[in-house]
Amino acid sequence: MPVIPVRYESLKAILPYMDPNTRFKISLRMPPISPLESRIPLKIENLTFAGLFTVVNKVSYELGVYRDYGRNETPPDVVRMNQRGGLLNDIDQYGVIIYPGLNNVLPGDIDLRTKVQVDAPVYTEEWEQGLVQKLRTLKMLLAERLNKEYIEDDETRNAEVGFDETFRQIILNDSVESIQLQIQSLRDRLSAYTNRRNNQNQPYTAWIQLSVNSSKGNTIQRVAYNKYLYEATKAVHTKLFGNRDLNISVKNLKIEDSLAFERFKEIIHPSSLPIQQLKVSSSVFAADFQHTIAREAKILIIGNITSENGSWTPILRNLTNRIVYLENENRLNPPNNYMDLIENWLERGRPVGTTFYIGIKNEETVTQCLDTLKQRQEVIGSSEKQVQLRINAALMLEVSYQPIEPRGRLLRDDQGKWWLRLRVVRRRYD
Repeated sequence: MPVIPVRYESLKAILPYMDPNTRFKISLRMPPISPLESRIPLKIENLTFAGLFTVVNKVSYELGVYRDYGRNETPPDVVRMNQRGGLLNDIDQYGVIIYPGLNNVLPGDIDLRTKVQVDAPVYTEEWEQGLVQKLRTLKMLLAERLNKEYIEDDETRNAEVGFDETFRQIILNDSVESIQLQIQSLRDRLSAYTNRRNNQNQPYTAWIQLSVNSSKGNTIQRVAYNKYLYEATKAVHTKLFGNRDLNISVKNLKIEDSLAFERFKEIIHPSSLPIQQLKVSSSVFAADFQHTIAREAKILIIGNITSENGSWTPILRNLTNRIVYLENENRLNPPNNYMDLIENWLERGRPVGTTFYIGIKNEETVTQCLDTLKQRQEVIGSSEKQVQLRINAALMLEVSYQPIEPRGRLLRDDQGKWWLRLRVVRRRYD
């Protein structure tokens, strides 16, 4: 059957309805079509920027450093890392992880790094000693788990006396398999320091690997490792999103922090704002929520850091988003029951439909919150897991809780298990 070429006008009519990832492929494989494709508005439903990981709708683009040992045996930890897409850090000629500094952003470059890259020393004796201490801690814990006597060996004999108690607490409940994998990983990192001392190059060839993953399968491309990973990421973003003259519209955005918000605004069409749903990884000490992209998002999801001990109430009190999810509880002691936030809503009110979901680890925290609220004079009605409180003659606040349904995997111990829900609704008069 003969192949009938698509005419210019037909292609111009078809492209707006194609999935963005299909358009990327067409543009890259057929350069003569690229100018036309880049001029036509690009509509993206879901867009994620997370370091070296970019997702457009249901297709992910991930960069890493692939280490090829050729005919020699590949260490198990490296095999595991290669299977996952490669090392997520840059390395020097010896294999030591490095943290390269800033480079210039040229006109037309799409630079969506979410943190400032700073120059850091590629080697210090303190860093290596820290790794050796962690290795000793892991080996001691593994011996305990296997009911064996821990015997010091050459790997850790020169480590400083003692061990990292904070690190021990973090790994205390890890499985034997996890501990063994971490030991392999540390041995791999320490071997690079040995290479450096002996002025011996790494025993493998490093490549930059781009993995493109979708429900239809995975494709892998490898090129020479002659640029830093953040430069490679910038190159990928420029290929996908560059030279489009604000012709990109995005409905749902997931991004690490506000450092990339301004750069993001430079490539999208103003009609994308406000973002329908924004997910941002953030700290209680960050200024992410002062930016208009965060303030105006219709649904704001905060993937907050669990290891902090500051209160989220001051931030939540100032958010004007209609729907907010604060995913996790942190180490604030005693745990925040958000009574101060609830009192703020009762005093100042919120627009009808405003709903906040706050992740709480222990059911006891939310039940104590509801028990306290049931004693207030504003109570209109209550049940086991809900309290209704009067805001004014027209509005009331519903405070309730429900279990968080994990999506595809078990929740970690430090993640929220219960949603404490605050919702403003109209009062009902029977």
